[in-house]
Amino acid sequence: MRRAGSFFLVFIFLFCLPAMPVIASDPKSEVEELKNEVEKLLKRIEDLERRQVESEVKTQETEKKVEGIEKVTTKIEQEDAKLKEEKKTRAITYWRDGFNIETPDGRFRLQLAGVLHFDTRVFESGRSTGGFDIRRGRYDMRGYHYRGDTEHVFRLQIEMADGPYLRNAYWMFKFRPELNLQLGQFKIPSGGADWLTEEAQVNFIEYATATPVSPFFDRGINIHSFFLEGKVQTCLGMFTGAGIDADMHKGDQDTHRDYVLRLLLIPFKDSENTYLKGMHFAGSYQHGYQSIKTRRGETGNRTENYESRWFNWVQDYVDLSNRQRYGGEFHWIIGSTALSYEFNRVEWEDLTVYDRAGGTVNAIYPDRYHADVHQVWISYFLTGEEKQFQDVFFSWRQPKPQKNFSLKEGTWGAWEVLARYAYHDTSKDLFEGPGSLLQGSNKGYSLTAGLRWIWNPKVRIMLDANYLKSTDGDGIIVERAEKGGTARSFKESETALLMRLILTP
Repeated sequence: MRRAGSFFLVFIFLFCLPAMPVIASDPKSEVEELKNEVEKLLKRIEDLERRQVESEVKTQETEKKVEGIEKVTTKIEQEDAKLKEEKKTRAITYWRDGFNIETPDGRFRLQLAGVLHFDTRVFESGRSTGGFDIRRGRYDMRGYHYRGDTEHVFRLQIEMADGPYLRNAYWMFKFRPELNLQLGQFKIPSGGADWLTEEAQVNFIEYATATPVSPFFDRGINIHSFFLEGKVQTCLGMFTGAGIDADMHKGDQDTHRDYVLRLLLIPFKDSENTYLKGMHFAGSYQHGYQSIKTRRGETGNRTENYESRWFNWVQDYVDLSNRQRYGGEFHWIIGSTALSYEFNRVEWEDLTVYDRAGGTVNAIYPDRYHADVHQVWISYFLTGEEKQFQDVFFSWRQPKPQKNFSLKEGTWGAWEVLARYAYHDTSKDLFEGPGSLLQGSNKGYSLTAGLRWIWNPKVRIMLDANYLKSTDGDGIIVERAEKGGTARSFKESETALLMRLILTP
């Protein structure tokens, strides 16, 4: 019984043995473990809260940065808009065919330029005196004001070489191609393209058509018009007839006006035919009643040698009934070749010569008298350039070299050869009688051979060989220093070599 009891107790012991660790565990240890778990959870919660706070802080900082960026961007945009607005009136400078000052919108521009002619003249013995001369030295300012629908163009040019005087001084209002209004002092648009060509663009060193056959500068109004896309171009003007401000400070001499019309036709302007496209037909007419001869008009007629004269106007006090000028032209540009013919005439009517102002009458010329110039010339560019026929008065402009002169690059600029014949014819009656108006040669001609070397658009070297021949009258008027003064003589002919350096800074 006792053995059975022992076996029972052993069985019970063996059965309960696996559960002994549990029964034997300490409740305090469980609490500690739970506490640790709770602390771990709390720590994780704190970490999450801290991270959330940090995230919120970063979000706020980011929002502040974005707000700051938006403010900076807005300020930049405002400053950029302000700068763009300021740039509309802020001038910029650049170089393009001269020194220019211009606003970015192109509405205002000023070009500072000028022209300098440095001449050398060599004459045959016994004729005019040669030497060196600053033939022209001019400041030139031109530009635009309020360029837009109505374009305001202005020009101010001052001559410094022969005693300072105002030369070009005008405004032009370009309303539309058919209406361009020019006001001020400028060349009268008559006398032919040779005379109307600007001095920086001349084909020959000296004009064949000079005053009084061609007019001088004058004060007035001129309307330029372009029709049929430039196929028909006109100038219609009204002038004082008295000349420039330097000659007549108080304005006009009388209440009469000179009226001028110039017409240019380019009928084949849009043609693809090279021979037809370059044909230009032109003509001009000027008429006015003139009380007395003008200072620069009725004074004398220079030769193509500049120093001598075909004739001089010898009477000081002359009353003119009226004076008119007219002429016709044909200009033909065929690639590198240009051909030109001009006829220009000045006529005087009913002339009265006095011994002094308000004095007795010395001579009366009741008819109509003239002075004519016919000229024809041809030009050829050896280097392939082409002349242009365009300007404010429909006249000549020289081309830019295809390659500028450069020793470094081995290029030689543009080369041109020219030849000209000019015939002068003046009424013989004006040279006759005790009270004759003119003295010198009433008929003669000139022959010119020319060579041009164009370094670049701003530098040109010109060389002309001239031969002049008087065929009727006393001869070509030559003046030379002699016996402490100036002696005048008349020569049947004169030969000269003319050289010119043109600078247009």
